[in-house]
Amino acid sequence: MFWVATQVGLDGVVVGLPLSALVILPIVGVFLWLDRWERERPRHLVSAFAWGASIAAFCAIWSQAGLQALVDTTMGTGVGAWVRPLIITPVTEEIFKGLFLAWLLIYRRRQITGLLDGIVYAGLVGAGFSFTENILYFGRAVTTFAASDTSDVNAIAVLGVTFFLRVVLVPFMHPFFVSVFGLGIAASVNKHRGGARIGLPIAGLLVAIILHGVWDWAGLAASDPLLIYKIYGAVMVPVFLAVVILALVLRRREGKAITAALPALARDGHIAPEEVALLANLGERRRWRRDVRRRAGRAAARATARYQAEASALGIRTARAQDTGNRDGLDEQARTTASARRGMLGALEASNA
Repeated sequence: MFWVATQVGLDGVVVGLPLSALVILPIVGVFLWLDRWERERPRHLVSAFAWGASIAAFCAIWSQAGLQALVDTTMGTGVGAWVRPLIITPVTEEIFKGLFLAWLLIYRRRQITGLLDGIVYAGLVGAGFSFTENILYFGRAVTTFAASDTSDVNAIAVLGVTFFLRVVLVPFMHPFFVSVFGLGIAASVNKHRGGARIGLPIAGLLVAIILHGVWDWAGLAASDPLLIYKIYGAVMVPVFLAVVILALVLRRREGKAITAALPALARDGHIAPEEVALLANLGERRRWRRDVRRRAGRAAARATARYQAEASALGIRTARAQDTGNRDGLDEQARTTASARRGMLGALEASNA
């Protein structure tokens, strides 16, 4: 935040931060809602947002400035005006955002149980990136307007366009772009062939870069001032709606798979028989956590939520094993679920001691 303040001043941060939060918080809420059946560990979700808001945003901005100067020096500013929106900005931003997903794939592969996880993690990275970027845009727009003649029609127009773009059109863009890469990452998790494990993430990254490049080109380098809105309606909205529909379908399928697998989990002793009905409904899960919190406190409620999430992950892997014969991670997930259940029961016993 200190670096942001050096770019837009303290006044810019004071104005830009709350405005950006108002825009981004609903987007974060949507991704958390998608994750309700099999909640990821809170520290991983927070890390995804923090990565996008800090390292990814700052590294992208710094690298863009250096690469732009290099292109301007070697090729001229005329070429640089096209290279930046078409290549520099989309490549740097999508790569730096996607590094968190690559880290998950390499070091936390077990946390990705399906395509929906790729969308959730990627969406939070993108939301974090948008959060910092919006502070800069809002802060610069407001401070520039304050420093100008407030009756200047051009200054008012610039302020209005900035707010319209950042509040109405742009908020979902970074989560949307990186979600395409997230789908490629998640799709590669259970692939055994080297070509698919490498090719799917690369394909997702390339599609994200292309979509981002088209968007930036329309907004920054096109001579037609309305082109950005044409691209928005003809390209971005249809693809975005396709990703939204896919996410909703995946969420519904995830819930059905978990619910269908619960009797088998109870039969095999992974969960208690009386917990089947509690785990099969999101409302019952919420009431279960609320009752535990009221009787045993926050720590026990958090342990219950962790157990619910691990039982869901075990249900997903069990359903996959039944459908495809792929047992990757099933035994490890069973041990993790058993550990989470012991943690829940221990927290409940400690509260009664």
